[in-house]
Parts: sequence; structure tokens; C-alpha cells
Amino acid sequence: MKPIKKQSFVRMKSFFHYSALIIFTLILFGCDSWEQESGKKDSSLTFFAKPEKDKLPYFRGKDLEAFWSEQGDLPEEVRMVDAFSFQNQLDQNIKETHLKDKITIVSFFFAKCHGICPSIIRNLKFVQSAYGKEPKVQIVSYSVTPDLDTPFELKKFGEEKGIWPQKWSLLTGDREKIFRLARNTFQADTNTTNKDSVKDFVHSEQIFLIDENLRFRGIYNGNRGESVKIMIDDIKLLLKEKPLPLN
Repeated sequence: MKPIKKQSFVRMKSFFHYSALIIFTLILFGCDSWEQESGKKDSSLTFFAKPEKDKLPYFRGKDLEAFWSEQGDLPEEVRMVDAFSFQNQLDQNIKETHLKDKITIVSFFFAKCHGICPSIIRNLKFVQSAYGKEPKVQIVSYSVTPDLDTPFELKKFGEEKGIWPQKWSLLTGDREKIFRLARNTFQADTNTTNKDSVKDFVHSEQIFLIDENLRFRGIYNGNRGESVKIMIDDIKLLLKEKPLPLN
């Protein structure tokens, strides 16, 4: 029996990663959302979207439902990064246009975090190293304590962690706007008890892969090295991909 090549093995892991994502979505949301009040199937839901080998999904809906384009075009409701304007660690203004024509990995953090942040930062540094010489790949991390994480503090944090500012933007700005983007666009807030929804934000472990047209293409666990390794390989697929137009 011939051994499975490493590249093929990684592709298989990525394939099952998204298959599991579809199954999880079905279990989590299917019972409540599959039928409308009339008892009929909601035709807007496609939980049984079939994963396609060597192709990354798109996402849509409030629950970030993964789907694969079957006809070579995309629906208007495909999830995209909303408009924003914040400052990076070099005190430069960064807008959503900064993501255009780039492949971007998005995460949420704060400089004083001693929980999952150090692990996520450490794993993202593998991405920084893997694509350090690829100008089309970048990382963007939003601070969820922007009142404390000024550009000066973020610059110091980045230097301490070995973050390259030309490759990895640490963003700060208006607290309410960052929270709105994190919750409404990325669903990156973790529900906990005794939390003030206006003042408090507990970010999840999720990191997001965004394509050159600001479309969501992957969701991973930034706290798990194996998940980040899958993302590193998925980036290779995006680098080879021809972007699809919206309908």
C-alpha cells in the first residue's frame, strides 16, 4: 500500500474540517430554524451544502452558514467585512479598503489578556513566518479594550511579541464601533453570564480567513495549532483561486 502524501493528508483534514462545520451547524441550528411557523421548510436555508474538495466555502446568514458555490457565482447575501476605520500600532488610519486585494486573517485580542490571547498570538506568528515574504497575505487583529490599547501601547506590545507591523496590523479605535463590528460582522463575542452587553466583550477563540474581495472564506480555532495549520494550507488555495463575481 502506498503511503498517503503529506499534501493529500492535509487536504483531507481540511475537507473533513468543513464537513464537520456543516454537520455542527445542522445540529446546532437545524431543530429551531429548519421549519417556519407554518411547518414548511425554509427555502433560504441550505444546511446540506456539499463540501467540495480543494475549494473553500463562502459564508452567509446570522449563523455564518458555510456553502459552496455550484454555478460559478455568488448570492448577494454572502458574508463580507463591513466598513470600518481604526488606527494601527503606527497610528495610521486603516479602513476596510486595507483588506481589498489581500488575503487577510482576522482575530480579536487585547494587550493585557492572559487567557487565550497569548496562545492565539503565538499560533498566528506561524502564519506570519509562513507568509512573511508573500505580500498578498496579511493579519489584522482588533483590540477589544481600545481605551487601554492606544497606538503607543499596541506598538510596544507588537515589539515585545515579535509582530511585524508591515505584515500584521494591530487596530484600536472607538469601543462601540469595534464591538459592533465584532458582534454583527464576525459573531466573535462569547455569551457569558453577568456581562454588560454594552461595556463588556469576551472574544472567542475564532479567527477568520477573508479573501481579496472581503468575503469570509474560513473560520478556525486560533487557540489550536492543528486548526491554524489547516488555515495555513487553505491560504494556498486562495492564492491560486480566481475570484467569483456576485450575482
